[in-house]
Amino acid sequence: MYVSHVSEDGRIERVVDHLREVAEMAAEFARPFGAEKWAYLAGMAHDIGKYSAEFQNRILREGHKVDHSTAGAYELYEQAGLLPLSFCVAGHHGGLPDGGSLAELEGPTLIGRLRKAEHHELPNYRAYAREIELPKAESVVFDNMTHFDPFSLAFLTRMVFSCLVDADFLSTECFMAGSPRELMATDPLEVLNERLERKVQSFYPPRGELNKTRCAILDACAEAASDAPGVFSLTVPTGGGKTYASLRFALRHALAEGHDMRRVIYAVPFTSIIEQNAEVFREVVGANNVLEHHGNFDFDNAGEDGGMLRLATENWDAPIVVTTNVQLFESLYANKTSRCRKLHNIANSVIVLDEAQMLPTKQLLPCVRALAELVHRYGCTVVLCTATQPSLGEMFASYGCPVREIAHEPQALYERLRRTEYRFVGKIEDEALADRLASHKQALCVVNSRKQAKALYDSARRELGDDGGVYHLSTLMHPAHRERALAAIRRRLAAGKACRVIATSLIEAGVDVDFPVVYRALAGVDSMVQCAGRCNREGKRPACESIVYLFDPKTSYGVPNDTAQKRSIARSILLGIGVSLENAGAESEGVPCDIGSLEAIASYFDQLHELRADRLDAEGVLGDLTEIDRAEFHKDRPIPLIPFKDAAGRFRMIEDGSHSVIVPDPAIYQELRDLRAGTGTRGSMRRVARYSVGLYDNDLKVLQRAGAVRLLDGDTYVLVDPSLYREDTGLDASDAGGKGLFL
Repeated sequence: MYVSHVSEDGRIERVVDHLREVAEMAAEFARPFGAEKWAYLAGMAHDIGKYSAEFQNRILREGHKVDHSTAGAYELYEQAGLLPLSFCVAGHHGGLPDGGSLAELEGPTLIGRLRKAEHHELPNYRAYAREIELPKAESVVFDNMTHFDPFSLAFLTRMVFSCLVDADFLSTECFMAGSPRELMATDPLEVLNERLERKVQSFYPPRGELNKTRCAILDACAEAASDAPGVFSLTVPTGGGKTYASLRFALRHALAEGHDMRRVIYAVPFTSIIEQNAEVFREVVGANNVLEHHGNFDFDNAGEDGGMLRLATENWDAPIVVTTNVQLFESLYANKTSRCRKLHNIANSVIVLDEAQMLPTKQLLPCVRALAELVHRYGCTVVLCTATQPSLGEMFASYGCPVREIAHEPQALYERLRRTEYRFVGKIEDEALADRLASHKQALCVVNSRKQAKALYDSARRELGDDGGVYHLSTLMHPAHRERALAAIRRRLAAGKACRVIATSLIEAGVDVDFPVVYRALAGVDSMVQCAGRCNREGKRPACESIVYLFDPKTSYGVPNDTAQKRSIARSILLGIGVSLENAGAESEGVPCDIGSLEAIASYFDQLHELRADRLDAEGVLGDLTEIDRAEFHKDRPIPLIPFKDAAGRFRMIEDGSHSVIVPDPAIYQELRDLRAGTGTRGSMRRVARYSVGLYDNDLKVLQRAGAVRLLDGDTYVLVDPSLYREDTGLDASDAGGKGLFL
């Protein structure tokens, strides 16, 4: 008997039983997109290398490690010529490999591993034929395979790989545990829709103009839900109630006749928005139906369901998934098993991109191409949900996916929901800006650099004193610190007390604060419009009394090239709507400028995309996956040299380049002790992350020279000089530099 697994209590699983279970499960996973025959064959072949005497010695007698995955990859190529499945089987433990080149005689690429098998360098696994007969190529032809372009072939391979590795993990886990995993008791989408409708009906009949507008948006979502699957936009200004509206469209659309959709996936750029949306969804449809998947979610403190929720993140087995853009898109281009397991469950989903304008331009084409593929071949619908639509219509149309607007007359919505007026006040020094802030009882000022935020805060504090209600918010403060500061800010705003806040852009999206006046340094139009959403947020004041002052800092502060370029385009938009950039400061109240209009927003994104036309796939990921070379390896069967591993390594939604510095706090002392002792868990790291600050290389080097940090692990450090962390502004590396001069 050939053994696949041995449990801790001595139970034995036969290889053939494991292969059949994985094959059947993988086929079921692939059924929604018609690849069940491929997935079944991959499942039957993936572990035939376990039939070697060497592997049996390892599993039964703890012998040497044995390559058992190359065997199935080679047999699929030799017998069936199915190279996509060879990739899947070869990578079912270590991840999808690169195709490689014919020059390789050995190595980790697919060609290198096939050569290894061809040269009989694998343990003899041929005993598998006594128990298993692999299907021939003609019996597993994928429907419409001849119409698959190279990118679609690579995408399909990754989706089948997802089915295989998820089935393999679940089968092994079930055997080792002695029973299948315990799943969350979720409800059908029909039940979720009924609960949402009960909530929505409480808004009817609408009272007041604002509620009439919100109900009109809800009605538009209900009407559009029966439309054919595809790509939609939902253009709703701040205050329009897009959270409920987008969920209403998503659930109704999933349940519409003939759509046969299985789940709703919300992808969001910021964890603060994820947490807010997830909480709203839990309250409406039930916590058991909502999976919140991001790095900051603490499963250990999620109650009795925490363990099941953590397991569900592995393959997104939940009716509603709320996650990050990073998690969604990096998974779609991933090669590792842990990232790819969830992919097959994205098929037949409604994917809502909240704050869609936040997709990074350097990866914009790969993101759009992947979404179009999901729409064309995997039964998905995509919703671009935002107040500042990023002008993606032409890109989607180029892939055969015209974008349809859900909201009726977005321009009329914009006018009805207008809550602020924009005015440009020209160039201004920090001291003059601090004076202007001091003249308002409550005001928010957002700038483009942490350095300016701190300098402006210090200036305002000098002028207003400790009792002036001056607050600072930037990423130099760890998340737990920012939460405390925001709580204090909200209390002062609610009580009508003096409150002046100087912040970086972190406050612009997903932070629920309401100021009567806002100052915003010139930036991308989308950023300035998002910032305006913090002014008169509740709509309690007339728009003409709720001013968003746009300004250009006179003092030169270094900002990233990305920010500088977007700021330059914003200047051109201002000029285009008749604003004189030189003379604006002559009027203390500035020059009116409707930079938040739909026309201005569209013009901004059109200019941005045109300016970056050759950088919308900055790493060439999409190019590598659409211009795939083929190599004649053996028997005139061309091998597509798909660079799975390389593409995954180069596709990054965020190029942070920063190092984490943990600021010790009594709340995480135990976690720090555990991490230092090597006994920390993922939960420990998540809790510690709430007390971490990201620093770039230069600032980190200053702290290192001063002996102010100690390396904990990888790129994570611990602050050992607590005097460098200020309770008002957070971590200050410049003070460490000063100390270093005197040491």
